Amino acid sequence: MHIRVSPFKRLGGLLVDPAGTAKAAHGSELGGLALTVFTAVAAVGACTLPRQLSVLDHALSATGQPALDMHYQAMRSGLTRVIIADRLVLSPTLLLAAFLLVLASEPILALARDRRKTLWVVALLGLAPLLVQQVGELILTYLASLGPNPSPGEAVNLPQRFVTGPLLLWKDEASPPAWLEAIDARFNLITLWCVAVWSLGLRTLDGGKLRPWHVGAPLMSLGIAGAATWVATPWVMSALLGRP
Repeated sequence: MHIRVSPFKRLGGLLVDPAGTAKAAHGSELGGLALTVFTAVAAVGACTLPRQLSVLDHALSATGQPALDMHYQAMRSGLTRVIIADRLVLSPTLLLAAFLLVLASEPILALARDRRKTLWVVALLGLAPLLVQQVGELILTYLASLGPNPSPGEAVNLPQRFVTGPLLLWKDEASPPAWLEAIDARFNLITLWCVAVWSLGLRTLDGGKLRPWHVGAPLMSLGIAGAATWVATPWVMSALLGRP
């Protein structure tokens, strides 16, 4: 008797056994699994919104100073857009890295036309570890202790208190430099986990034997994507914030 495995069980299997899950799922099941990854990551990310928007509302509450209150009112819509985009849009760095990975791998694998879709699905399945990050950010967002007068920036950055990269080594009481925060957001245990999933997926497509390029292509894609999103961040933030 054929037992149908739920997409969420497959998602759990993808995190601990990506190669085995990719082999066990075929065709439309792989597409459904990729859709499950996107849905689950966005849904968990959205769960932090009530807490963040509540903190933002408190931070921008009326002060009785007309000039400051007008400034806060002008900031409200832009910061709200930033928060919502951050929680509902999957990591731009990893999305771009997945796209670059397909461009780099397709000529090497020389897949038949009917198997190219599988390469795209493998690239998307590599984003599954983002779910672990979203869960960690969700827990920390609601457990974080804030002072009686939180700043608007604290509302925006609440989920970013969950770190898995170089910031774990930052012991200084002062705030870390912006460049270190940017590196931490792009190169950390979660993104390396994504690289591992991509590498195993490429190995599966390439006959089952791990080759250096199976690891090199994902790392190169992540590096290029990280640099590109780092450069683009100021323009994206300006677009979201709009004019105060």
